[in-house]
Amino acid sequence: MDHTTVINEKIYDMNFLAAWIKYTRIKKHYSQEALCHGICSISHLSYFENGKKPLRPEIIQLLLQRLSLNLNNNLTNIGHIRQKFNTMTSYIETFDHKGAKKIYDELIAIEQILSTSPYYIEFQIYTLIYNTFVINDKYDDLRNNVEMLDKIADSLSNELKSIYFLVSGKLMINTELNEQGLERLQTSRKIKETTWINYTLGRACCFSNSSSKGTYYLEKALVNYENSGLYLNAIWCHNYLGVCYSNLKLYKSAEKHFNAALTSAKHFQFDDLLSHIYTSISDLYLNKGDYEKCIEWSLIGINYTCRHNICVYNYILANINLKQYDSCDIMFEKYLNEDIQNKFSYSILYFLYLVVHHFDDELFYNEIKNNLLPYFESIKRLDIVRDVKLKFIEYLENHRKYKEANQLYKELLSETM
Repeated sequence: MDHTTVINEKIYDMNFLAAWIKYTRIKKHYSQEALCHGICSISHLSYFENGKKPLRPEIIQLLLQRLSLNLNNNLTNIGHIRQKFNTMTSYIETFDHKGAKKIYDELIAIEQILSTSPYYIEFQIYTLIYNTFVINDKYDDLRNNVEMLDKIADSLSNELKSIYFLVSGKLMINTELNEQGLERLQTSRKIKETTWINYTLGRACCFSNSSSKGTYYLEKALVNYENSGLYLNAIWCHNYLGVCYSNLKLYKSAEKHFNAALTSAKHFQFDDLLSHIYTSISDLYLNKGDYEKCIEWSLIGINYTCRHNICVYNYILANINLKQYDSCDIMFEKYLNEDIQNKFSYSILYFLYLVVHHFDDELFYNEIKNNLLPYFESIKRLDIVRDVKLKFIEYLENHRKYKEANQLYKELLSETM
């Protein structure tokens, strides 16, 4: 609804009133029939709540009174508050979490006032953005918020609806709910295409077996970020474009984007990005089968940062392919026990330890089938799952377990289609 209304000599947006009424009705366990009894028809309330048709001001006032909602609060300048919402979101998009936290703290200070206004829904959506992108909360932590906001999404303005589907989609992607997350991100983009949604959607596609789509969205985001002078965002686009092209085996294109990311990160002294870029380049050469270069870049990544798990994994796997097992043992001795408290890091190194030292043993079969493969599948690390299945197939064929090997082949084919 692109309408405003005047209540008590103040102008209000119909969408916010509709969302507020629907949100409060659901929280207070009112049915539509109970709320509108003696005030308006159920169909009129339904159309209003779902953003289809406006209601007259006097009807809205009666609905608010029945829900014990009062428009006469101390919220005097919603425009100023919306400016804070937008500023915080801009900080988050450009990875300025310190700036975002400062604005968020200012908003939290007036939460009590906002909670008694039609704009509380807007506050909740921007809080969800902060918790998802800055705090990195998981879906289970915010499930109740999302489920409640889902019920009133139709009442939101297109602007808020697009932002809501972006953040809830990203939240689901973070928690490996990839299909639902991608669907929400696509919905956000259909409502309103922005550079941020193109970047977020492209990155999500990159890790969801949709790399060709990922390149499309990321290339669009890259152009806009570069034209806007947002070079940190542009570097992240280059990095994930490199990952997408590497997944597609278009290695020259991948190298071009990784080199652009590396050169820019060093030039602008974005040191925090270097560990990600080194890991991505290490992945590239492993996928390409250039094991010597993979080892070279893995060591650069290992020596640069303590965020070493994938670089160590790539280093060992490249040495396995070159049959340089002594180099593998050096890494096992240094990192396997150190990473025992981190289940993912320990599991990927333990898998490679089994490959090097127990590949012909029944221990390999039992650990892969009963523990490691189910674990990697449960956390949806498709790259590691593929490596594990390929080695498991090799083991099964060596031991003439052709039926099991054939089943894994079929699974791999379906996962790459």
